[in-house]
Amino acid sequence: MPLANSPIYMDTVKAAQKIWKDNYLFETDIHAVIRCGNDDGRQKPRFRLAYMPMRNRGEILRLMLEESGCSYDFEIIGFKNWEDGVKATAPQGKCPILRNYDGKGNGIGQEGAITRFLARELGFSGKNASEEAEVDSIYCFWFSTMRNNGISHDGEHYSVASLRDADPTTERPRYKEVFRLNNLSKAERSLMALGFFEELLEKSGSNFLVSGGLTYVDLGLFYILFELAEEDNVPDFVEKFHFPKLGAFLESMQNRPNIKNYIVSPGRMPRYERATDGTSLYTYIE
Repeated sequence: MPLANSPIYMDTVKAAQKIWKDNYLFETDIHAVIRCGNDDGRQKPRFRLAYMPMRNRGEILRLMLEESGCSYDFEIIGFKNWEDGVKATAPQGKCPILRNYDGKGNGIGQEGAITRFLARELGFSGKNASEEAEVDSIYCFWFSTMRNNGISHDGEHYSVASLRDADPTTERPRYKEVFRLNNLSKAERSLMALGFFEELLEKSGSNFLVSGGLTYVDLGLFYILFELAEEDNVPDFVEKFHFPKLGAFLESMQNRPNIKNYIVSPGRMPRYERATDGTSLYTYIE
């Protein structure tokens, strides 16, 4: 599908400067492509991922691309540009979009579909059909809890704001023991979700969520924990709530060479401010 107002290639640092100058997601006025990953300049990247200048739905996708070591293009769509025609190029009027995913000029939408497609293409879906099913099950759980069914990164099932305000504790409910209809607080539900992943890491014995090694759901869990550990959130969550396995996992993941480089790269999109109750304010912060 031809792109409306086709984006230009832009230097990564200049693109970052433009985004920070706009400062507020809904005021962003940029439609540009930056070259990311390990680019040797010898061939055109196979993948072009399109998303707005924020992390959210695009972060697990970018972490897969970065960790794989491939070269890829990232198409940055400012909100004003999205309103002014780019939305019409999206398969379902939504982003993220993986452009030309099939080599025939077609784009694919929906975060989950793109996640599973890239995981298979890049080798993060599991070592065999059984492990792939196991990983998919964990991903569905991650999406329904840590991502609040895709509605928000701070909601009823997982809330950084509630954890910030919670008292230190080593007690937490377990998913196996809680019914869907319950009277748990947001903090208790958040601790329950984190506890589920703590137990998975203990069970796998591989330092990843499944015994076979790194998969895409590890990358999803990583960026959730990385955000939780930001200085203005709950940097001491490991000690505060006694999550030693999650702490070791976060430390290991953020020191993987490709991820470590990505975290400090100007090509990584900024995060935005949230109110004390977790509501998104959409003003960029460090």
